Amino acid sequence: MVDLDALYREHAPAITASLARSFGARRLDLIEAAVQEAFVSAIESWGTDVPARPGAWLQVAARRRVIDALRRATWIAPSEALDQLEAPVAVPDRDEDLLKMMFVCCHPAIPLESALALALRTLCGFPVPALSRALRLDEAAVEKRLMRARQVLRDEHVELELAGAPDGELAVRLDGVLRTLYVLFLEGYSAHAGDMQIDEDLCRTAIRLSAMLLATRFAAPRGHALHALFLLQTARLASRVDAAGDLIPLDRQDRARWDRAMIAEGLEHLGRASTGDVVSPFHLEAAIAACHALAATYEATDWPQIVALYDQLLALTPSPVIALQRAIAVGRANGARAGLRALGGLVGNDRLDDDPVLGAAIGELEAQRGDVRAARAAYRRAIELAGTAPERRFLEERLAAL
Repeated sequence: MVDLDALYREHAPAITASLARSFGARRLDLIEAAVQEAFVSAIESWGTDVPARPGAWLQVAARRRVIDALRRATWIAPSEALDQLEAPVAVPDRDEDLLKMMFVCCHPAIPLESALALALRTLCGFPVPALSRALRLDEAAVEKRLMRARQVLRDEHVELELAGAPDGELAVRLDGVLRTLYVLFLEGYSAHAGDMQIDEDLCRTAIRLSAMLLATRFAAPRGHALHALFLLQTARLASRVDAAGDLIPLDRQDRARWDRAMIAEGLEHLGRASTGDVVSPFHLEAAIAACHALAATYEATDWPQIVALYDQLLALTPSPVIALQRAIAVGRANGARAGLRALGGLVGNDRLDDDPVLGAAIGELEAQRGDVRAARAAYRRAIELAGTAPERRFLEERLAAL
């Protein structure tokens, strides 16, 4: 049985970007429909006999559907369509096309939140429900943003090539590209739903695209800070789950499994990030990750420094999610009562209503304080909201231990 979701995420983004290079990003809605049809056709045609090069098969199938649609719509002359159909399909530079397409999705005429949704949907294979969770929007709102963003690409006649775009305009788009990479990485580092807590392929895709970006004229201190964050967090992935995919809490992780070479590379990029005169949220998050990566043991973690960094981050980008992370750090730096006081102001916040981390944090601190009844109630609430199977099992184990 073919795993359609895995196949789609592996091949659809690169095929979409390649077709946008050939036929214009302004036709993204048509291209996406053709790619979807190619995957449906593949499942019907292949059965259990998957071709040796499924990506190439899907690329040709999707390309033919685009040309057929262009013929029917008479957007290009029939003779031109035939020429394109008979021309050999160029081997796409997968990562280069994906990176260019990110800049396309982050066109200045598209609001940043819509650009983020479009890039994650088109280029990262996020289904709408996953986008809804990642962006904290309902699915109808996500669909509207996607529809409007595609309309802008049509109206502005946007193409994949960036050579003619002014540097100032591309610099504006860079913010959206960096945010897209950030959300892509976070979904890999800690998934919102599914059977796995970590998708290492997503993390490494974000690292690869980030490295490509740093090799261009758009390399900037905040880009180095983001890359440092990716490396410092990825270096610790091997210790975050066990062989069964179950979560291992930070205080029980085997630090000998951390990738020290990757940590060193991350620290090098964090050093490069210090060359500018602006501190971005990426700088502060990378500094927090560095505090964890440099601690020889859990007990040696500099929690007061982490709290101070969260204070700066919260001042720079006020967010209940950041406030929640800060409160957890406060609990570890100053004890359960201080942590619960910090968490108290977040209970009832709409942004955190469906976040299991809040309930889990309250449960842990109430258990430390000795209020088993309150801890059980908090853990039960967190279990109801858990999005992934490993997260649910972890919380159930914590509840059972009480």
